[in-house]
Amino acid sequence: MNRVELKDRAKKALNGKVFAFFLVLFIPSLIMSLIGATGWGAIAAILVAGSLQYAMSFIFINSLRKNTSPKLEDLLAGFKDNNFGRSLEGYVRVVVFVFLWSLLFVIPGIIKAIAYSQMFFLMADNKGMTAGEAQKKSMAIMNGNKMNYFVLMLSFLPWVLLVAITFGLAFIYVGPYMELTLAAFYDKIKGEGKHAKTPEAAIA
Repeated sequence: MNRVELKDRAKKALNGKVFAFFLVLFIPSLIMSLIGATGWGAIAAILVAGSLQYAMSFIFINSLRKNTSPKLEDLLAGFKDNNFGRSLEGYVRVVVFVFLWSLLFVIPGIIKAIAYSQMFFLMADNKGMTAGEAQKKSMAIMNGNKMNYFVLMLSFLPWVLLVAITFGLAFIYVGPYMELTLAAFYDKIKGEGKHAKTPEAAIA
């Protein structure tokens, strides 16, 4: 997989739209922070986290493909139609399964987190796909791509360090750049694993 091509595609989509993409990341973070300050923070966070993740996946993948500026109203996409239920189930599935695998050891938990990393892109891309189907499909398309994903994430380490030494200021650019690159990664592999065998009764 050519990481340079993925990043070039992300840069092209980001050109002239940095602040708009930053707002797409900042507003959900602000909402989660405000929720965390309430007495019902944990419960409320669980209820909205999946929908916000769905919305960001929806925005980044569509903006990347169309090379358009993100629309802030699309942050509500995860709360519309049947997306709320699917997003909530998807979020709970990821948290529970990663937690259970992490009980064995840290590394299995990380591997499973990577395996499930495409779930919200898949749900945002396929309106009729259930959270369970997205989980299975994510595992299928990440089969053989986990190391590619891991190396791609490692390649952003210098950018993460830049964010740290600028006291977060560089995140205005780095955050959207990373998210658009991950969207490009999904768009590259989304058709893979079509015929991969995945368990129907249980998910490993």
